[in-house]
Amino acid sequence: MSRSYYRLLPAFAASLSLLAASCTADKTAGDPAPATGPKPAASTSAADMDTDATLWTILGLAKENKGPPVGPHLGPQVSPSLWQAAHQALSFVKITAEDPESGMLRTDWYSPPGKPEERLRVTIYVLSIALRSDSLSVGVEREVRSPTGEWQPSTVDREVVDNLYNTILLQARHLHAEEYRKMM
Repeated sequence: MSRSYYRLLPAFAASLSLLAASCTADKTAGDPAPATGPKPAASTSAADMDTDATLWTILGLAKENKGPPVGPHLGPQVSPSLWQAAHQALSFVKITAEDPESGMLRTDWYSPPGKPEERLRVTIYVLSIALRSDSLSVGVEREVRSPTGEWQPSTVDREVVDNLYNTILLQARHLHAEEYRKMM
């Protein structure tokens, strides 16, 4: 290529940097205020301004940094939809142990209304990032109070576990679909 082409590159870079500097410069400091007439209304407030926008993001040449995700840092094999759905399904009881890295949730003992002689504890494992039925494991422990007042392990009706399992999967599908609609 010719020398004149390479001489134009610094001029182009300088004009581009001046353009970028003029986009970010504070123009209110040197502008005189109008002496008469109504003041123009501000089109945007300071809270509405996008302060992270750069020349490259405005021109569409770079993606805007969205920042860290909201909520706990989940492990690489934990589905965010299943994790959030499990929390929503267990919102009626206190969660005593949770590990977002491994996808484990465990509730405190819970006595159903009208059954003070029975208590349940739920343990949920999110096993995969995929939104499939084998990505979730639900376990329910049940204890019944004996005549002496001690808690004795008892069997859990399979329907209780299946209902909780299906509730979490259905809620996760709704959350995933809602998230997908937001992206469109």
